Amino acid sequence: MAKIYTVCLVFMVSLELVTSQVLTEQCLSCIRQYKTGGSPLCNIHRGETYCSRYIITEGFWRACGSPGSGFGECTSDDWCARRCMKVYFNRFASQCAKDLKKETYQLTCGDYIRMHNGGLHGCAQGSTMDAAKKVDHCMAN
Repeated sequence: MAKIYTVCLVFMVSLELVTSQVLTEQCLSCIRQYKTGGSPLCNIHRGETYCSRYIITEGFWRACGSPGSGFGECTSDDWCARRCMKVYFNRFASQCAKDLKKETYQLTCGDYIRMHNGGLHGCAQGSTMDAAKKVDHCMAN
């Protein structure tokens, strides 16, 4: 039983390391610039509230484990919002890689914005390509 826990722990740590190599502060900054121009805000679109510099929805916040003491508190705290983004991306990176026929370590910051914009299968949606191009362009500059 201890071997199973060790293997799971090693896998989780290695996934965190692979994803964190792409999810640098530069990547998060490019995502923030794309989503809001860097300004914190909350908006309601189609009945759903989007908040923070990263435009996190309540569903996104729940999918990242509901950190902080509540949705509003977490999305107004930059550290909590960034942590939520990283947890969400770590959780769904393998699905994105599968959709793109890549290995997880090959994902770019643009691929992560595709997940953010399109959800679990955002990497398979053509509608997320524009965001990926803009974020990857930001990363190159």
